Amino acid sequence: MGRNRKTFTDSFKKEVALEALKERITVNEIATKYGISGSMVSNWKKQFLSGGFSKEVKQLKKELAEAQRRIEETYQELGKTKMENEILKKKANL
Repeated sequence: MGRNRKTFTDSFKKEVALEALKERITVNEIATKYGISGSMVSNWKKQFLSGGFSKEVKQLKKELAEAQRRIEETYQELGKTKMENEILKKKANL
């Protein structure tokens, strides 16, 4: 009598792949959290990126682009505030 292999649903695979793409925790931590091997997490992540879950990839890319846009806007505001701060310091010293 051999061991039975575990089977995982596509929704579970998508959930794990999305968590791996977010890169908030390591692949090994994700694997431990879900009770699977790290190589499975990596394989599902590759499958997700190659279009195995195309609808979710498009949504994730859209969210990533939006996040990058917000980061760029924040850096621009920071630079503007720094410049204004420097100008005010110079005027205060005069």
